[in-house]
Amino acid sequence: MFNLIRRIFSDKEQEKPPATEHQIEQREQIVALLLRASTHHVLFSVRLPEQEDTFGTALLGIYDEHEFIILDELTPEQGHQMLREGIAMQLSGRLEGVDLSFTTDLLEIREKNGVAYYKTRLPNTIEHRQQRNAYRIPSRGLGISFHGLRGKGMRQIVKGYVNDLSRDGAGIILAEEIHLYQGELLPSCIISVPGEGEIAFSLEVCFCSRNPQQQVTRIGGKFKNIDSASLQKIRRSINRIERAQTRRLRGG
Repeated sequence: MFNLIRRIFSDKEQEKPPATEHQIEQREQIVALLLRASTHHVLFSVRLPEQEDTFGTALLGIYDEHEFIILDELTPEQGHQMLREGIAMQLSGRLEGVDLSFTTDLLEIREKNGVAYYKTRLPNTIEHRQQRNAYRIPSRGLGISFHGLRGKGMRQIVKGYVNDLSRDGAGIILAEEIHLYQGELLPSCIISVPGEGEIAFSLEVCFCSRNPQQQVTRIGGKFKNIDSASLQKIRRSINRIERAQTRRLRGG
């Protein structure tokens, strides 16, 4: 009996804490975010254990096949003097206006032409504080067309293309100025995804922003009344987009 109780409590202690709504855990999404941060030359603030001061660094390379990343030498220089192998480094920065943070462990300190750089572990999770539960990946330029129908007797057809896509919803650019209300439901929508065909769903409008200069409307919404087969198509599409963007960012 006591052995059984001990095993039960031991198992509970080994359970992982629940992920936050901003936490990215999928490997492809983590790599894609880090590659975008490197391409955009994001300056990261670094915190070291038991240190109040912060230091600066940047991403120099992402080697996901070997599960490590390369960081630039810390500035000011005293940050570099504090480092030792195995130390945990907390990094935070802003990618395209959105907070991005993660923790990594220092694996090795190297030097080239008198400048130090660090081999650190590829993070298992990243905090990406978008104001939504699911990570959205840009899909502009992929030609994913959108057609929607407004309800409540309006019977108005709206057209455009998908600007970004997630497992929960989509950002849409409509080819006209139109005002949609927050909470409004577009009862019949279709997107045409290359390689998957047409996907049907209802869309609940979360926000709407008009651009008079370009005569377009940007909306963001959540999927409603979508079947499991269509959700699978969307997940496959997102995975393909992520792989393609990762290869492009890496120059391959």
